[in-house]
Amino acid sequence: MTVVEEQERGYVAARRVREKLGLGLEAPLSDIVEVIEDLAAVPVTVLNLPPGIAGLQGRKQDRSFIFVNSDEAVVRQRFTLAHEFGHVSLSHGGSIDYTADVLGAARRPPKEVQADGFAAEFLAPLAGVRTWLGLVGEPPLSLDVVVRLANHFHVSAEVALYRLQAVWRLTKAKYRPLEEAIVRREHQALATRLGLRSCNDTLGRAKTLPPRLPRETITHAVTAYERGLLTPEQIAALLQIDVQRVQREIETRGVTPPESQLDY
Repeated sequence: MTVVEEQERGYVAARRVREKLGLGLEAPLSDIVEVIEDLAAVPVTVLNLPPGIAGLQGRKQDRSFIFVNSDEAVVRQRFTLAHEFGHVSLSHGGSIDYTADVLGAARRPPKEVQADGFAAEFLAPLAGVRTWLGLVGEPPLSLDVVVRLANHFHVSAEVALYRLQAVWRLTKAKYRPLEEAIVRREHQALATRLGLRSCNDTLGRAKTLPPRLPRETITHAVTAYERGLLTPEQIAALLQIDVQRVQREIETRGVTPPESQLDY
């Protein structure tokens, strides 16, 4: 297959998954972690990974799982998470993806091209991009349009430009100046001037206090506390998180302490 055909395979898979999960083919995802964990039943962990590793995915005991590097920018984490979910949805084998593999250089293995296509279409479907452009009056291409589109779909300016390229088939003369402006980070200052706010989703909140563990893991831990099997201190040690975070989860979930204290 050609690169375009591999990319299209990812697009098709993403549309199929969006329809299967009841997400439609146009709307942005308000919280991709909740979509993947709650609707697709794939646990997501966000934690410090070795430098250069964007994320990884695999299967254990017939259950898929995804890890994302908390050190990367949140918009980058969203694309990485969608990329890893693409590997899962396309039934690729387990993989470790380096930053260069995710929306990286042109010459990459077919599976990486497919996963990138999946991620782009899953986060910012072409039908949704076209609808958004129509709603804002089909404006001429500019960095302003790129930044606003990125904010709408909660993706990076790089991904937004990538989607506009897919819709408009931009010439290098139009694409290159905007790409260079993004490399110079001009989009960041523009987003601030426009008053655009970052999406307050699970990944955004986890950025300030990693690691972010799957909700299912926390639930099992709190249940163990409720049954008198583990203390908050033991849970914190096992999960490698602060004991105050464990206490907050216990209080938030309204779990009552065991009737008798543990003797070990």
